[in-house]
Amino acid sequence: MTTFFGPTETTCSPLDNGGFVLRSTQPLAEYAPRITDYLLAWVQKAPEQAFLSQRDEAQAWQHLTYEQALMQARSVGQFLLDKGCDAHNPLLILAENSLATASLLLGALYVGVPVAPVSPAYVSQKGAHDKLKVCVDTLKPRVAYVGQTDWVGQLVQVCDLPLQVITPEAVPGHTALDVVLSTGPTHAVVQANAKVGPDTVAKYLFTSGSTGAPKGVNNTHRMLCANQQQLRQIFPFVLERPPILVDWLPWHHTFGGNEVFFLAMCNGGTLHIDQGKPVGSLFEQTITNLREISPTIHFNVPLAFHQLVVRMRDDSVLRESFFRRLDLMFYAGAGMPQQTWSDLEALAELVRGHRVPMVTAWGATETAPLATGVFFESHRADNVGIPVPGCEIKFAPVDGRFELRVRGPNVMPGYLGRSDLTARVFDEEGYFCSGDAASLADESEPSKGIIFEGRISEDFKLHSGTWVSVGRLRGLLMGELLPLVSDVVIAGQGRDRLGLLVFLDTGVARRHVGQNDLNYAALAHHPAIHEYVCAAIARHNAMHPGSATRIDCYAIPTDPPSAVAREITDKGSLNQANVLSHRTKVVQEMFGDEAD
Repeated sequence: MTTFFGPTETTCSPLDNGGFVLRSTQPLAEYAPRITDYLLAWVQKAPEQAFLSQRDEAQAWQHLTYEQALMQARSVGQFLLDKGCDAHNPLLILAENSLATASLLLGALYVGVPVAPVSPAYVSQKGAHDKLKVCVDTLKPRVAYVGQTDWVGQLVQVCDLPLQVITPEAVPGHTALDVVLSTGPTHAVVQANAKVGPDTVAKYLFTSGSTGAPKGVNNTHRMLCANQQQLRQIFPFVLERPPILVDWLPWHHTFGGNEVFFLAMCNGGTLHIDQGKPVGSLFEQTITNLREISPTIHFNVPLAFHQLVVRMRDDSVLRESFFRRLDLMFYAGAGMPQQTWSDLEALAELVRGHRVPMVTAWGATETAPLATGVFFESHRADNVGIPVPGCEIKFAPVDGRFELRVRGPNVMPGYLGRSDLTARVFDEEGYFCSGDAASLADESEPSKGIIFEGRISEDFKLHSGTWVSVGRLRGLLMGELLPLVSDVVIAGQGRDRLGLLVFLDTGVARRHVGQNDLNYAALAHHPAIHEYVCAAIARHNAMHPGSATRIDCYAIPTDPPSAVAREITDKGSLNQANVLSHRTKVVQEMFGDEAD
């Protein structure tokens, strides 16, 4: 019989400073020294199994088998070696998720060349070129793959060194992808692969730069392999039921690029690349894919799960397809509103007659990403689980709260070229300091989980000196405001009271007022919308009347969050600081221009 979840027994060791350390009693089992060893293993077991699938221009699925992936990786590896790439000369990838991107990524990993996926938003969004230049200056790449030919000039413009550019099609002065994939591998590829070890840098993943310049995080093969073994031990069912995934999460982020991509590869699964995303009309592609492909595990951000709930209520084909063989739903990247959680449970019961487990985890780019996970029955959206095997979680007292700190084989050795930053993010015992606040769900029983309380840097004090826990408060508010509201931003730093910027789900709002032709600004002024929001805030205030939780005023901006203004992250969540900075006038009017 397949075991679904791994053992959850957790120990708690007190510290002299009032903190404590949590550890799993389950030891971390042996794992491969190179992440590409798992690709080799599945070539032996199931060479014709589809590893990756992507729709072509005619919307037909094109597949890359495990054997084809290895062959292409070896060709890419030879090309990179020929161009002088090595452990100190990385491959930069500036592209969306695709079969081509995967082949280039795997080729670099195979021969020990660090691969650095950089967010396409740094070329597609106005004003983001400064971040692209930071990435390029940090990496100093010899070779780059650019997924759209009109991005080439922008990349070359910020690169001060000679750069060999690979493009999807033939472009004068650059190398076409077909040329790379037709390169004949030599014994040099075998030799380079043999030199790759656990401490070889596999990737440089850049933090989003939402609070400063992007930082290049060294991701070693040890980190990636340890993290996949940790996933296997908390979700052992993947060893017997290779995952079928439909996924859009970007590979330049740790969630999509490490956890999801390698979960499929390491366990003989198939990852269907979803070229949609939970943004406007692009979500229609996701709906089309999920109506056709039934996943066994579905990874996503809370915003997308909310949008799925809205669509599945009225679309029985989508609902049946989504839940037909679903073993697990997994969210990360932001807090899940409790209402969305409850709605998903109800829809699962409608299709399957029982709930499908909803889980999450906690971690960071610096932890590969998994550090804790929910691998037990939980119905609290803010519970991020317990330490995964081999990972130690320290609760360090900071300003009356506990900061989560991590030590284990999945933790980075440091930031690329920034020894100063590296020194600052590790404490005296070698724990990575995450900057996230948390508490125990049950102080007498640590195995019941960790309650995530948001970023310490996002929390702020009222004029009275009272701390406001932004992450926790947002979750409480969204539980009342869904489904009409897509997200909120909390304001009030240095003030005597709290205010709320409210952003609408346009489709739900139109249905609520019964007028499908209203634009966003008209909805923001509609009396029925304000009646709904006022009632929701009143319910919240009745249950949470304290000064650090009570909302005294709100505003609905007349335009939705802007990606151009960097109010929306690549994962679809809101950047609170950027929203408040961009909408200073709205905030001032909301508070009646009272002094900060």
